[in-house]
Amino acid sequence: MLTYQIRPRVFHLENEASLVFPSSGMVCFTFGPLQPFGMEPGGGKTVVKAAKVLFNANTGAHTIESKDPLKPLDVELVEPNRNIRLDGNSLTIQQEFASNEELTNLIQCVYYGLPPLLNVDFADPPIIERVDGEIGKTRFRWELAVCRTDFLTTTQEKQEKSFAGSWERIGLLSVPTNTRIFAALHFYYVAVRLQRQSTIAGEFLPEMILNLSKSLEVLFPPAGDGKTINAARRGLEALEFSGVEIEADYIPAMALRNEIDVAHVGLGLFSPEQLVLIHGYVQRAENAFRELFKRLLVKVENNQFTVEPYTRGSARPEAVRVVERLAKYSSRYPL
Repeated sequence: MLTYQIRPRVFHLENEASLVFPSSGMVCFTFGPLQPFGMEPGGGKTVVKAAKVLFNANTGAHTIESKDPLKPLDVELVEPNRNIRLDGNSLTIQQEFASNEELTNLIQCVYYGLPPLLNVDFADPPIIERVDGEIGKTRFRWELAVCRTDFLTTTQEKQEKSFAGSWERIGLLSVPTNTRIFAALHFYYVAVRLQRQSTIAGEFLPEMILNLSKSLEVLFPPAGDGKTINAARRGLEALEFSGVEIEADYIPAMALRNEIDVAHVGLGLFSPEQLVLIHGYVQRAENAFRELFKRLLVKVENNQFTVEPYTRGSARPEAVRVVERLAKYSSRYPL
């Protein structure tokens, strides 16, 4: 369930100090977005009656701004062993901490558990953007232990050449028999978009894996045996990827999709070492698939590779029946 969001984290301390337990302490969680916490009037879908709607007719994106917006939320809860105070988008918890483990457990409980609970009643799903606090007189920040960064270097000439090349390839997508190429590019595009839009480490990794797997499945449909992974292997070999590249960079997307909380629910826990392997693969997969599509497009252009054609037709009868069942209830919810 949290396979992709649980990352190694550490307490970064100020002035090379140390955390001493037992000790009284304070933990602060900073939430976003700001609108549902009464910290700004617009930017989301939280409204107090009279309001104006901001609609982008190009993208379909829309937000709402209250005429009399929320004031900063002000909630105070007193429990036998702790005090909880929400001031705007800042949640502060004060209590006595017996150990590092107790402090860590509290942080993880709030960090992973409170946003999904708030999402039930809040129109704008909250996230926790920062966790910091103080134990005794020692300030700390709860942050990722390791953060990998990936960039794609370019030049003015290369960037402009890439645009011109993409424009020239539009014709490939208009060929009816290249439907599979168009679909595969779309799935890869969605995977990269999800990565760029995420604000929490691992937030959309399952959906990224699912779309990477779909791109392979649609490019390399299975033969009569119905084995999609073997079909992908054969297609990648035809594109002249080595056996090591195939097994290290591409097949894991399909294997993870099938087995690890992507297309199917998984509540099992993995060890920290296993999580590192999973996260490491997903982080490097984007560039591997980018290389796949570069090679594919060049070879298709030069008639060195042919994707199995697909002729567009009506949706499968089973799918149509599912959609038609919606008509039984759709009258309750006019479009």
